[in-house]
Amino acid sequence: MLYQSTFSQPHFPEVVELAVIGTGLGVLRSNLVFVKKVAAFWDSTNWQIAPPPFLNIQSLAYVNALAAWARDETTPAWLNDLNSEVKRPMKRSLKFLFKTGDTFFNPREAQNRINVPDKQQWWELAQHPSASTQVIAIRHVNTDQDLTQQQESVLLDKLQSTERATTLNAITTTERLSSRQENEISDSLTKQIRTLMHHRDDEIRAKAMCALTTVNRIDSSAIDAAASMIEDDIRHVVFAGVYALTTVDQLPDYISPSFDRSFIKALKSCDYEFVGLFAKGYNRWHDDPKQHLEQLLSDSPEFLPIAMEALDQIPQQVVNIG
Repeated sequence: MLYQSTFSQPHFPEVVELAVIGTGLGVLRSNLVFVKKVAAFWDSTNWQIAPPPFLNIQSLAYVNALAAWARDETTPAWLNDLNSEVKRPMKRSLKFLFKTGDTFFNPREAQNRINVPDKQQWWELAQHPSASTQVIAIRHVNTDQDLTQQQESVLLDKLQSTERATTLNAITTTERLSSRQENEISDSLTKQIRTLMHHRDDEIRAKAMCALTTVNRIDSSAIDAAASMIEDDIRHVVFAGVYALTTVDQLPDYISPSFDRSFIKALKSCDYEFVGLFAKGYNRWHDDPKQHLEQLLSDSPEFLPIAMEALDQIPQQVVNIG
């Protein structure tokens, strides 16, 4: 059906799944569980760069609700045929859609296209009552110069939002606008993102840590927060902590044991991607990282070849001699 309709985005697996559910085959798809481990560390706000291989439970539930809402089905007959894990959040999403209609998707418009607002209008739309409009606007706001006081106030307000998606996308936008050479993140925005390092939501705190790292605002409090992250069980939280720590010039002594434990954990689980990330830290902090790892792994010599290989794969810094 998609092929005959000359579907234009077959290279995005998530979009294909959206289309499958939208054509009425949601029950079939929602009762299948796909498992795929990917190399990239998943970031829900960075979809264009790293789209997920499959829709997760939360996304499946929402898209099924969207399909029912678009057909004006308050209690669709196929609801009871959904997997129970999908069914519960789907019912909540469907109730939300019928109550608020808060979605950027308009089933009444054939093409579902909008007139693209100009730069100033995006900033205005970021304060729209609709949560979905806010998210779309936040993803599009831009400026060619330093943020005005009003623009900074808008971002600060979104960073303090109780809506998870709004907060996540506000972190992304603050990072994007502040990582340019001509712009620098303000103290008030920095302070708020540092607060989010301790958020109860794992993805928000991981994303806040990555943003601070990107804009070079890792301080002692961020180092301590990163140290707790690297011993977490959630993959993207560990990544955020390691990513932050490996950018500092020297790891505090009191954090070294935690870093070493997490490194050995990665070795034991044969997580070569994480082993490589940890190796970058050792390479940065030690004049002779191989000697350090030999001492660290003296009781576990079977892991030493893996650690040494990871060190050898780190690109050597090239020094130009004029």
